[in-house]
Amino acid sequence: MAMAQDGFRPPVRHMWECGTPQAGVPGAGFPVLAQAEHCQLYLATRETGAYNHHSRLFLHRGRFYAMWSNHRYGEDGPGQRVLWSWSDDGIAWQPWAELYPSPVPMRPSDEPGFVLTAGGWYVVGDRLFALASANVVTGFENSDRTEFQPLPDRAHPFRRREGRSRLAREVLSDGSLGNVFCLGSLPPEAAELAFPVAPQDDVRFAAFAEGIRDQFPRRRLPQGIDSNRLCEATFYQAKDGRQVVLLRDDCYSHRLYMSVSDDGREWPVAYPTDIPDSPSLSATVALDNGTVLLIGNQMAPAFDNPGKPSHYGRDPLMVSVSEDGYRFTRAYALRCGQQEWHVPRTEVLGRGGGGQYPSVLVRDGYLYVLYSMGKEDIWLSRVPLAALGL
Repeated sequence: MAMAQDGFRPPVRHMWECGTPQAGVPGAGFPVLAQAEHCQLYLATRETGAYNHHSRLFLHRGRFYAMWSNHRYGEDGPGQRVLWSWSDDGIAWQPWAELYPSPVPMRPSDEPGFVLTAGGWYVVGDRLFALASANVVTGFENSDRTEFQPLPDRAHPFRRREGRSRLAREVLSDGSLGNVFCLGSLPPEAAELAFPVAPQDDVRFAAFAEGIRDQFPRRRLPQGIDSNRLCEATFYQAKDGRQVVLLRDDCYSHRLYMSVSDDGREWPVAYPTDIPDSPSLSATVALDNGTVLLIGNQMAPAFDNPGKPSHYGRDPLMVSVSEDGYRFTRAYALRCGQQEWHVPRTEVLGRGGGGQYPSVLVRDGYLYVLYSMGKEDIWLSRVPLAALGL
């Protein structure tokens, strides 16, 4: 059973029938998808930024779009910016470019400061907009959010963020970018940004801002049955029509947590499952026939092991298949291997592992997965659904 930090042992929901991952074995012991194609969107350098994360993949009018967060020193460091690229086939990508510049000069990631993060893609009418989340990291806190201090240490590794309004700009079909505008009532202060931002009531952007805001899912994450810190949710509709959410446990039970809702608005408490997790962010996609694909680092070989209060290696990046959304019956290794560093790990904080933090979509019988490789390079893998037995 899962052991919470407070010693409470909640019941575990059975969802995993794929077998136990095997540490140190290629593909964690699961079949490797030999039919998968892999292509690189971004090759990191010290000059352009060797920390790359938070991939976001999208399809608009037959064209693929990708964005990700980028920094010189590490995750969510002051001055983090957003890069992007596009492709007509999902395999051959245009050279990357800057989508949102650094809001302030880049500084080490263990310092507080202003941060932009890749926020996803939205369509209003037939026009495509790219979003960035704007936050000020004010300091660092412990797991249950009861202690706070200006700089991180082992007991206070979690960033405390003070949100600002999201930023948006149009991406045109020729690859040019529109002006940056603000989506909410708390715009960044002028001193917090190195580029101009139009307010939300600017008549040039007010209608687009309203159209984008209307698409934000109005969801509140469920609380866990125990005291563990849950985050990084992925939502999907099961075959029976109910809504399911899977959540990462940041307290290293190495399990995904799960809650089921009838309407997607009210969520009962989340229970631990027997789905293994590195832990890392997972993504899901539901097919028209009710099949659900889970993409993530479902490769943790042991649960509830307090002797390992840390990540497993995030290798491989996996695809798991459920015919109903409640039982995952087979799993495959999509991308195997650890990152071979271009910039030494000692120079950039918080990197490690292989393929991780996926963003997914399905088109014309293929699964497309965008991800960071070791949080250094950005890659996309494509595999036919037939290779997954679909």
